[in-house]
Amino acid sequence: MSAFDDYLAQLRRLDEARRGADEAAARSASVTESLGQRTERLAEQAASQRAAVDELARAARTEPPPRVAGAPLGGDPAVEIDAAEADLQTAATELEDARFLAHRPPWLPRWRTDERNGLVYGLFALASLLVQLLVLRLVKADDLMGAIVLAAVVVACPLLAFALAWLTIGVTSRPRITDEEKKLERNFRLGLVLCGSTLIVSCFGFFS
Repeated sequence: MSAFDDYLAQLRRLDEARRGADEAAARSASVTESLGQRTERLAEQAASQRAAVDELARAARTEPPPRVAGAPLGGDPAVEIDAAEADLQTAATELEDARFLAHRPPWLPRWRTDERNGLVYGLFALASLLVQLLVLRLVKADDLMGAIVLAAVVVACPLLAFALAWLTIGVTSRPRITDEEKKLERNFRLGLVLCGSTLIVSCFGFFS
């Protein structure tokens, strides 16, 4: 191989090396630009989520969560950004769940209305039944006064249980964020059935 041919081969190798360096630099610039764009997008999403959290806290009349300083970055920037994207996705899911719970009663918020109200009426009906059975056991209807006391207790206990359950539902079933157009459901008929059924049980115990 002549010196000129060797010179041409050397030029080709230098040109290939230069092109490789240029391509590597272009890829690096593209990656850097992509990471920068992702960082800006994540920063905008984080600010938007923070504003949504503060607005929800104000609507629910509660203190917003304190701002926590982020941990210093370290390691591969791409890995850090991937982790930040995952955290923001988790935060978005939790924000939607918080919105749902804010419009639900604070007590048993994931229960249906009739299930929650049925539990309240049922507990007061059970207490009413126990009181009626206790009075039937202790008070004897041997005279007119005893019969009047028994009748008053047997009739008054279910009514009192219904009234107390009605008031309890009004206290425990009001969500933090209320809808003015949506009335509070109390399941009136369900309460009458549950509390009134104790009257039947106590009458059966009285005449048996």
